[in-house]
Amino acid sequence: MMFPLIAIGVAVGAPVGWRIAGSKARAELRRELAWARAQMRREVRHWQEAAARATAEAARVAREAQAFKDGCKHGREDVISIMPLLVAAQQNPAEEAPASGDRM
Repeated sequence: MMFPLIAIGVAVGAPVGWRIAGSKARAELRRELAWARAQMRREVRHWQEAAARATAEAARVAREAQAFKDGCKHGREDVISIMPLLVAAQQNPAEEAPASGDRM
């Protein structure tokens, strides 16, 4: 009589064990998948923030370049406007008045 109980136990236990093992494996896979998704979200957020910082830095550098260009243009215009005075001063050095700090 013992043999039929063992056979029934094996016949029932194997599929039940198989289902339990599969269920545990699926649960572990779900946990790993959730962890991987969380990691990917963190990485995407990191790179989005890095892109935003790079965009802001590029805008700052562009503003500085424009300011430098404008300053150079203004300086060039200043030099062009005083050039006749410089040429005249070189041609007539005796007429040039000494600066307040110059002593001869």
